[in-house]
Amino acid sequence: MLFTPYELENGISGSRHHLPCPMPATGAAQRRRRRPPKKFFYKPKPPPEPHPFLLHLKSLPSPVAAAAALLSAPRHLHDHPFAACVLYRVARARLFRLVPPLLAALRSLRVPLQPTAFAALIDHLGAASRPDAAALVFRAVPAFSSHTNTTFHALLHSLVCNDRVDAARAMLPEAPSLGVRTNAVSYNIILKGICHRNGFSGAREVLEEMLARGVRPTVVTFNTLVGSACREGELAAAERLVDEMARRGVAPNVVTYALLMQGLCDEGLYDEAKKLMFDMEYRDCKPEAANYGVLMNACALHGDAGGVRGLIADMRRRKLRPDDASYNVLIRCLCDAGRVDEAHRALLEMQLKDGAEPSAATYRALLDGCCEARDFDLGLRVFNAMLASGHWPLARTFRSLARGLGEDGKAEEACFVLEQMALRGLRLDAQGWQSLAACVCSSGAREMELVDDLVSSS
Repeated sequence: MLFTPYELENGISGSRHHLPCPMPATGAAQRRRRRPPKKFFYKPKPPPEPHPFLLHLKSLPSPVAAAAALLSAPRHLHDHPFAACVLYRVARARLFRLVPPLLAALRSLRVPLQPTAFAALIDHLGAASRPDAAALVFRAVPAFSSHTNTTFHALLHSLVCNDRVDAARAMLPEAPSLGVRTNAVSYNIILKGICHRNGFSGAREVLEEMLARGVRPTVVTFNTLVGSACREGELAAAERLVDEMARRGVAPNVVTYALLMQGLCDEGLYDEAKKLMFDMEYRDCKPEAANYGVLMNACALHGDAGGVRGLIADMRRRKLRPDDASYNVLIRCLCDAGRVDEAHRALLEMQLKDGAEPSAATYRALLDGCCEARDFDLGLRVFNAMLASGHWPLARTFRSLARGLGEDGKAEEACFVLEQMALRGLRLDAQGWQSLAACVCSSGAREMELVDDLVSSS
């Protein structure tokens, strides 16, 4: 059926039926049609509120009171989180004599302690030079739960850190009877102790034993060996280890090259170390701040502040952000040369140009440099900035600054430093009081009142 243009335009055909004519869309319909689909953003659930009894155990004034509250609590509160909280408090307070009776009481109450609590206890005991007590805690684990690699490795680490390498090594054959399967982490702990005691030659035997038992070495294994070889000046052996890594399918990482670079720098081969850092990219390993740090320390060792600045500039070109450790090297190098004004400018550059926050070590290095250079005006400004950032100097720096300000006749500023020392429980030495007294005697009444207040408060 044919229609005229008029009929088509008006949607009619004389006596024929009307053609369906689409109605023009309204503005609201058009907006709905153009509206992009809604985006559903993931909103993480807030962490659950701590149990009231857990908060109560943490709020008690002493670990002994917390242990008494736990043991006298109802049966349904004898659970791992509460027992672990009490054990952590006891360990942090170094009340180790309470650990055996507390574990015995928890065992009688059938508290389901998990291996993580025992691993933390063993770590604390190892750090406190109590490897025998750590071994006793390890033997108590089966009364509560099964041994895991966490508890096994905690004991190995505790023994190795306390020069019990042979005892730790003797634990490896016992692992299957304990239900633990040794892995690369187990041998890496032993390897660290052997390197410290016997050097590179003894550590190589551990690697051979590791391979004989079918344990695949990791990059940490090889890094430990490379570091030991470089410390002993065995650079050729270290390079052979890197080649062996490639044969065994273990890719060297940033730490591997940093250790090699440190070995080269220790032998006075700075140019070779720098070349190695730039060759890293061709081996699919981009340099990081740790590699630049090795070169910076080598430059600072020879007083080459310009070399350190050049390395920081090169980091920026490579889109690496210099951190406070990088600037610490530069500031120490400048301070050692007596260039404290340049060191202060480096501190400002660090904050304004690279957005890095100075650490306590940064402020202390600059303040020590100011005191050694006897620039106590700049030292006082650095001291104020340090306090404003929540850091404070070491006791010897406090005393040097107060004594220097007193010798320069700045009694009020010296008294301010003394006030800050008193807030932190520090005392001025006899030489400092002598210089301050000489300064005050030639000053006005205001300074005399400040010293009287300080003497009476101390």
